[in-house]
Amino acid sequence: MNIAIAPCCWGVYWPEGNEINWTDYLDRIKAAGYRHTELGPYGFFATDPEVLSSELGSRGLSVVAAAHVHTLADPASWPVLKEKTQAICRLLSAIGATHFILMDESEFYPKDRMGVVDEAGWRSVVEQTTGAACIARSHGLEFSFHPHVGTCVELEPQIERLLAETEPGLVGLCLDTGHHAYWKADPTDFLVRHRDRINAIHLKNVDGAYRERVLAEGIHSDRAFEEGIMTDLDRGVVDIAAFVDALRQTGYDGPLVVEQDLARGHRDTPETIAERNFRFVSELLAERAKA
Repeated sequence: MNIAIAPCCWGVYWPEGNEINWTDYLDRIKAAGYRHTELGPYGFFATDPEVLSSELGSRGLSVVAAAHVHTLADPASWPVLKEKTQAICRLLSAIGATHFILMDESEFYPKDRMGVVDEAGWRSVVEQTTGAACIARSHGLEFSFHPHVGTCVELEPQIERLLAETEPGLVGLCLDTGHHAYWKADPTDFLVRHRDRINAIHLKNVDGAYRERVLAEGIHSDRAFEEGIMTDLDRGVVDIAAFVDALRQTGYDGPLVVEQDLARGHRDTPETIAERNFRFVSELLAERAKA
């Protein structure tokens, strides 16, 4: 398994207006030990494949995937998703990446009705997911749907419904350990039960004490993320070592993307966090390889 990272670890959620540019980001992840990355929001990296390939190659880096966020419950938005998916997948294919990852947009929902959709909205999610998956596959890419806190696909029954209503050979799943554990679900158990559909992994961990407050007090997910509910991989309630063991035992060989959303006021820099997480995962994999 190749350990990758994503621009969100530096607070990059939009193509423009970020505190670092894409070449600075590449320099920083290389210094932290990474050799693989996700693309980030389309337009943050150069979209010319020759320019992007040159900058990646000069640093010994590669792109493994792109994660794209879209308002899936709005059927009128399909033309936008179709156009953007085509553009992203053309770029991914040109630079040798392997996965296109899609997730629902939490900002689409009213703050007091996060993830609430009617049947028409749900059908739109399924249909747009299937349409995007067909585009990704036409470019020779794997397709992964990413469940996300604050959307209509976040809880295990919702994830399982989406899996049941999409084609197994077409729609895979990106299992995010942090988003899965946000509601006290067990990502390792879910991995073992649904390994045949899981073809991408985002590694996160959850601050258990703060999670108790979030759930007990009904703290909004936006605030929870800003205040650091997602913590360092070696410091949360998810047993990352057990999860990695399950990946190895089930023969997983897809992207293994370290993600730690940048929390407001974290005592460490993104570079320090990224390096610590890389070292932690690298050592886990090395230990398991010797066993």
